[in-house]
Parts: sequence; C-alpha cells; structure tokens
Amino acid sequence: MLSYKMSFIKILKFNFLILFLALPNNNLKAERPNIMIILTDDMGFSDLGCFGGEIETPNLDRLAANGLRFTEFYNTARCWPTRATMLSGRYSDGLSSSQVIIPELLKGSGYQTAMVGKWHLGMDPKKDGPIQRGFDDFYGTMTGAGSFWDPYTLTRNTEPVDPDGENYYYTDKIGTEAVRQIETFANSEKPFFQYVAFTAAHWPMHAPEKSIQKYMKMYEGGWEKLRNERYQRMLKMGIIDKERWPLPTRESWVQDWDTIDHKPWRIRNQAIYAAMVDHMDQAVGNIINALKRTKQFENTLIIYFHDNGACPEHLSGNGWNTANNILAKAKREGKEVAVGDKYDVMMGGPLTYGSVGHNWANAQNTPMRRYKSNVHNGGACSPAIMHWPKGLKTKPGSIAEQRGHVIDMLATCIDLAGSVYPKKFGDNNIDPHESLSLVPILKGKKVNRDHSYLFNHSGTHAVVKGDYKIVREGKRPWSLYNLAENRTETINLATKNPDVVKSLEVIWNKRWGKR
Repeated sequence: MLSYKMSFIKILKFNFLILFLALPNNNLKAERPNIMIILTDDMGFSDLGCFGGEIETPNLDRLAANGLRFTEFYNTARCWPTRATMLSGRYSDGLSSSQVIIPELLKGSGYQTAMVGKWHLGMDPKKDGPIQRGFDDFYGTMTGAGSFWDPYTLTRNTEPVDPDGENYYYTDKIGTEAVRQIETFANSEKPFFQYVAFTAAHWPMHAPEKSIQKYMKMYEGGWEKLRNERYQRMLKMGIIDKERWPLPTRESWVQDWDTIDHKPWRIRNQAIYAAMVDHMDQAVGNIINALKRTKQFENTLIIYFHDNGACPEHLSGNGWNTANNILAKAKREGKEVAVGDKYDVMMGGPLTYGSVGHNWANAQNTPMRRYKSNVHNGGACSPAIMHWPKGLKTKPGSIAEQRGHVIDMLATCIDLAGSVYPKKFGDNNIDPHESLSLVPILKGKKVNRDHSYLFNHSGTHAVVKGDYKIVREGKRPWSLYNLAENRTETINLATKNPDVVKSLEVIWNKRWGKR
C-alpha cells in the first residue's frame, strides 16, 4: 500500500511539473528587456530641449530627466552608413550577405521584431527590404527622403501603399504605426525589438501650418542670435562648460543675418524645421503612452540618437531622385512643385520641396563644428538618451562622461537578449562585428575609453581613441584634438604631438588602407 502511495505521489509531481512547464512563463518577458531604437534624421546637436534647444520636446525631455544623456555619442556623419553600421555592428555603407543584423539575431533568440520609418538600405521591398532582414512587420519608406505629405516609396511589409486619410503627415503616421506594433507586441509573452526611424527633420521642409505658426516669431532674430542663445542655455543647464566647449567661430560660408535678403522666407524655413521636430516628439509621446497602456514601459530600453548632424544641403532638380512621385503627380495635374531656394514661394506645403540650408544648420549644431557628411563633431557626434526604468542603474537625469557609437547597438542588443553572434548565418559566412556592448554603462559601470572608433565618409576621415581624435578633410593633413580638454575641436595639436597622430593614423590605415 505504501509503495502504491509513493508511486502515485511521484506521478502527481511529474504531471504537475509537465503542467507548469506547459504554462506561459510570465517572467520570461521580464528577464530580458524590450529594446526600442529611435533614430531621427538630420538633426542638430542642440535641437532638443534637454540639450539646450528652444524647440518644444517635452516627451524626450522627460525620458532624459529620468534616464541617461550622452554628449559624446558618435555616428557615421550620413544617413545610410549610420543605418548600415548600426544594424550590422560593422563600419559599412550598406548591407551584404556577409553581415547579419540586429533583428535577425534577436528574432532567433525569441524576440518579436518590427520597424517603422526610413529604411534607406535597399529599394526593393521584396528583395532587400526590412522583411528580408529579420523584421516581422514594416511600415515606412525605402528611399532616403521624400514628401511628408506623400512619401516616396511608401511600403507596408513588401507592398507599395498610398497615404491614407485627408490629414496624412508622415511623422504622425510613423508614430501611429509604431503604436500599432506595440499593441501587437503586448499580445505575446515574447520580448520585442522595435526600430523607429523618423525622417524628421530631413528635407523637404514640410509641416502642418498651425505648427509652423507656433514658431514663427521665435526665429526673427536670425541664426547668429539663435546660436548664441543656445550656447548660453547649454552652459546654464550644465550640459557643457566654457573651458572644454568653447564656441567655435561660425563656419566660413555662413552669411551675416543683418545684411542677408529674404528674411521672412528664411525665418519660415527654420520655423518649419522646429515644427517637424515638435511633431517627432509628439509621436514619441504617443509611443511612450502605448508602452505604458500595455504595461511594457518599465522593462523597455529606449535608445534615442540622430543619424548625423544638421544638414547644410540646398536642393534643385528632383531632390536627388526623392521627389519623383510628387513631380510626376503635379505635372499630370498641371501644377508645379517649387524645388530648392525659391524665395517667392513659402515652403511647407505639398507643392514645395526645399531645405533649411547651411546658415540655420550652423546654429542647429551649436556648439559643434561642421555639418552632416563631415566627420568633425558637427557631422558625426550626436546627443543620445537611454531610458530603462527597470534596468538603468545610473542617477536619473545624469549626463554620461563616457562615449558610445551607433556601431555599438549590435553588441548591446545581443548582450541584453542573450544572443550569440555567429560565424555563419544561413548559408553565408559572416564577418566579425566591430561593436562594443554599452550594457556596462547602463549598469553604472565604465567601458574602455581606449576602444577605437573610426570614421570614413565623403572624403573625411577620423579616429577617436582615448582622449584624442584625429580628423582629415580630403588631402589636407591630419588635425589632432584632445577631446578631454577640447570637445568642440578648436585647438589643433597635430604639430605638437606628431607621435599621437601617427599612432592613430596606423589604426585608420589598418582598417581602410593607406590613402
């Protein structure tokens, strides 16, 4: 009888164990965080309120107040290389079969994956789009730019789609689609990886008129006044200090506000730019609300940064093949699109296609030198915010003394997800990644400052290692800056420290070859 009871108890325990293992593991999702990367386009270093800007960005400001800010977070200085480098963990101008990217790796580790916004790493959504690269769901544009009223190459998953609704505005729609994905994520116990790639504030300058009017009076004093005001505000907020962050002389081709013509046209362009950033922040607010409403906010790591610095470009023709759809539609309707610096046409509406230009961009990048496409800090250094209520161990609202780079997103993500970087993926041999996990920073620890970051874009080159950075523009000699003492790159130490220049040049040559 005793033997029978013992056997019955063993069977009961075994069945209970099977039942327990079969039940959904409510802690599985909590063990690994959801990861959301928010990338914005062509924005300046000091645009956000939490980095000294005058534009209203309350939602990102709140993330910063409760999270961690970086003032030394690098990118590749241009749209598509930043995206390729971020996703693959390798310095790259595009994606190839020898690269495996974040969603592919995290999907294999049990993550849900989705993307919304700008892809810019292939034009055929059936062959080289996000769905072929590990994303389960995609809504966005394949190309690098386009109308915010009628986006070029607009796609859902693998099929082209048209804008929906009378009041369609792409930035707002990116937010709406991101919310839809978040609500879908909540139906599963699996954690998620979401990539939200806004096109704001990349040209063309498009925004709803009511939002533009909100900022019109703010910029009547011009770009020099704006630059000085931002610099003083950054000092007052403790984001920078005068000793390490002296304000550089303005870029040589920036014109004097007092003597320039077409002031109302120029003021409106910057007001449109501000409205574009404002709408991006509103979309971020909707995303945050969705995370809270679905009870996913506490264990979601949100990482925010820019793809490059402020944009000095001026447009003409078909806007580098990004306005083809609206030009063709206007022609069929007997209308004309004002492309570029058309001073007799106020920008912002669907029949305009202009940029904010180099003058305002210099102020947007306060206090950095140069612009997008140049690897000085005005082109290749971005503000960043990291927010994770459950996992961030740093003091809320603090500013990191450490650095990071978009290339580090891969190692950070696979570290958090428990993924393994493979030597083979499918039938393809995979190149080793060049990414450094930033998880120790999130945990309140330090990472190795001697880790090298390399830059190679549009004829400009750089290496950052330790306290130093070398920069070369075209065939000019290397410049050398001590970033620990001179973050705005105003004091060239190359002639005083040739050995430092040589040692960093060796690192650059080893990666890309002697030039």
